Amino acid sequence: MAPILERILTGKEPSPFILVKDTLEQSGQLIGFELLNYTPKEHSIILVCAETDPARLVGLMKGEHTISVLDAYSNPLGWTPEFESTLSSLQAAAKETRVNVASVESISLRDVRRANKTLVNVLSKQSSNFTIYFDSISPFLAASVPDTFNLLCSVTGFLTDSSRIIAVHHEDVPDADAFHPDPSKPYASNSLAHIATTLIAIKSSQAIKQDQEDLRKGVVSSKEFAYLTVHGNMWDSAVCEVEHKRKSGKVARETNAYHLGSPIGDVVVVNVWDVVGDMPDIDKLDLEESQTADPAANLSFNLNLTEEQRQAKNHTVLPYLKTQESSGAIYYEPDAADDFDDDDPDDDLTI
Repeated sequence: MAPILERILTGKEPSPFILVKDTLEQSGQLIGFELLNYTPKEHSIILVCAETDPARLVGLMKGEHTISVLDAYSNPLGWTPEFESTLSSLQAAAKETRVNVASVESISLRDVRRANKTLVNVLSKQSSNFTIYFDSISPFLAASVPDTFNLLCSVTGFLTDSSRIIAVHHEDVPDADAFHPDPSKPYASNSLAHIATTLIAIKSSQAIKQDQEDLRKGVVSSKEFAYLTVHGNMWDSAVCEVEHKRKSGKVARETNAYHLGSPIGDVVVVNVWDVVGDMPDIDKLDLEESQTADPAANLSFNLNLTEEQRQAKNHTVLPYLKTQESSGAIYYEPDAADDFDDDDPDDDLTI
């Protein structure tokens, strides 16, 4: 059977809400965009752009689709409409593709409620077959967590068996509630994972490789906090921890990986060990360590035995060994105070 990540990418495993969680160490935009490019031909697409220029995203689209764009990238705070995307500019960007840009709406991250109304208005004009792509849900959460979940709740009301939502979420970007924490509220990241039918957590393959190498060497390296590392955001591969909730209620969990032969090549789903290498045998490492380690080394007193002492120890017959060599028997002599009752305790029963 094909890996579950491959089945989700190709649409063979239906999932109404796919959430891609990433960090600064490894971006999830590639998987999110790959999911978008596998959108069925009969689907119309709604692009909600918060971190990516809509013209760039439209220019990379594959397939023949009708696209509606909600632009929160060009003018995110509503300061000036000068740089907002226009329909003509996006249609020009789509000339070399087969997509048809039908409409473009500008939304502001300052007012997520108004963005919700705009998105609902666009959805009401769509057919039942559609795909909504959030290039990042994090800017909306940074503006307002309740309004963002209301937006997602409004969108899920339009979902059918053939439509879906794809959203990328930066797990290490604080949301609006992070500045005023409330112990009674769940974390937004956990709530998103709860409502998503498929969760894909992106991990750096190079960082995992380094951890495996340290484990093989028996080195426990102290990791200092850093936003970016030399292993971060490798373009050619990453590890994906997938949790998929089926309609039957069963939850499938797999760890897959993807690989690219070139920066513009297609994503190929592979076994995770093909990317990070074989896991070290922990039991074997422990056995080797126990065989090579001398617990009596570096002590202030001598715990080792001489050859004479070892022979005397081996020839010593312990007391319990003497007992096992002789045959035993149990003798019981009743005492005068013993109370014996010869009556049948079941005499009153009719059996």
